[in-house]
Amino acid sequence: MPDTIELQPIAPGDRLLQLDVLRGLALLGVLLVNIGDFSGSDWALEAGLPYPMGWGGQALAFLRSTLLESRAAALLGMLFGVGLVIQYESAMRKGIAYLPFALRRVGALALLGLAHSFLLWNVDILLDYAVISLLVLPFLKVRASRVLWGIPILLVVSLLIAAPFLSLGNQASQPGWFYTMGLRYYGSGTWLGALKFRSWEMIHVLGPVRLSNRLPILTPFFILGIYFWKKGFLSAPEKHLRTLRILFYVCFCLGILSNLLPQESLHAWVASISFRPLRILIKATAFFARPGLTVGYAAGILLLLQRSWWRNCLSLFAPLGRTALTQYLLQSVVCTWIFNGYGFGLYGMVPMNLCILGGIAFFALQVWSSSLWLAHFRMGPTEWLWRRMTYGSPQPFRIKPVSKTLNPIERISDV
Repeated sequence: MPDTIELQPIAPGDRLLQLDVLRGLALLGVLLVNIGDFSGSDWALEAGLPYPMGWGGQALAFLRSTLLESRAAALLGMLFGVGLVIQYESAMRKGIAYLPFALRRVGALALLGLAHSFLLWNVDILLDYAVISLLVLPFLKVRASRVLWGIPILLVVSLLIAAPFLSLGNQASQPGWFYTMGLRYYGSGTWLGALKFRSWEMIHVLGPVRLSNRLPILTPFFILGIYFWKKGFLSAPEKHLRTLRILFYVCFCLGILSNLLPQESLHAWVASISFRPLRILIKATAFFARPGLTVGYAAGILLLLQRSWWRNCLSLFAPLGRTALTQYLLQSVVCTWIFNGYGFGLYGMVPMNLCILGGIAFFALQVWSSSLWLAHFRMGPTEWLWRRMTYGSPQPFRIKPVSKTLNPIERISDV
C-alpha cells in the first residue's frame, strides 16, 4: 500500500492537451460504431435482413463502417498504452515498484468492465483493455528501438489465448441470430429479463468472441502507443513534425484508399498482375494499411494541434477526454434506455440515418456536459471511483472555491 500511495494522478494542469483531445475525439467514433449494436441495425444488415435506412442512411452506414469501425477502439487502445508507460516512467523516477500499482489499476478496470458487461452492455471494451494491459506490462521497460518487437510476440500470445475460444460462440456466425435474440430480449421485456439473457450471452457467445477477435486486433495498438510515447511523437509532437507528416500522408492516404476500395475489386485487379512479388507487395500494403488508418488519424490530429486556430477548436474536446471513462459508460446508459424494452423499446425500429445523426447530437451534449462538469469537479465520477480503487486512498473530487479575504478598505467600500 505505501508504494501505491506515493504514486499520484496527473494534476489537471500537467495533463497534455493532445492526449485529452485524441481521447475525446475517439469517443465520437466509439459512439457511432456502437450505436449500430445498441439499435440492432448492424446485426440486421449483417444477416441480410430488412432494416429501415432513411434518406442517406446507406451512405452513412458505409462511411461509418469503413472509416470508423475498429479505428476508434484502436485509437483508445493506443492512448491506454500511453497511460501505462507514463505511469511506469513516473514510478521509475520515484524509485517505486510499479507492478503492484499496475495490477491494482488493471484489476479495478476489469471490475468496472465486468459490471458494465453484465449490468448494461456486453459489447464492453474495458474488460478487454484490462486483459491486454496485463499482456503489455513486460514491454513497458523495453526501449523504443526494440518495443515494436512486442507486436509479433503478443500477436502469437493473444492467438494462443484466443485459440480455445474459437470453437465457442458459434451462434455469432449464424445469420440473424443476434438480431432475433436482440428483438426478443432487448427490444422488449424487463431489465431483469435482459440481464439474464445478457449474462448467458456474455459467457457462451460474446465473451469468447471478444477474446478471439479483440485481442489480436487491439493488442498491437497498445504497443504502438508505448512506442509513440517513447519516441516523443505524443509527448512532444512539435519536435517530430516531419515524421508525423510522413505518418499522416502514408497511413492516412493508403488507409483511406485501402478501406474504401472494395476488397473483391482489389483482389481481382491484383490477380491480373503477372509479376508475383508485386502482387504480394500490394496485398501486404493493403492488409497493413486498413488498420494503419488509425495511425493516420492520430498523426493528422497531432499536426492540426500545432496550428493555433485548430488548437483552439480541438481544445473543446479536451474536457471530454478528461471524463472519457464516465462518458463512455454514459453512452451505454442512454443508448440502452432508448433501445431496450425497459426504456423506450426502439430496438430495430430507428432508421440508420437517425441513429447516426442522433449519435452526433448526443456527442455534442457530451462535449458540453464534460466542460460544465469539470468547472465544478476535478474528474468524472467513474474516474474518481477508478482512482479510489487504484490508489487505495481518498481522492479529491470537488474543486474548492477560491475564497477571497477582503482587506478592511474593501469591506468598508462593499458596505
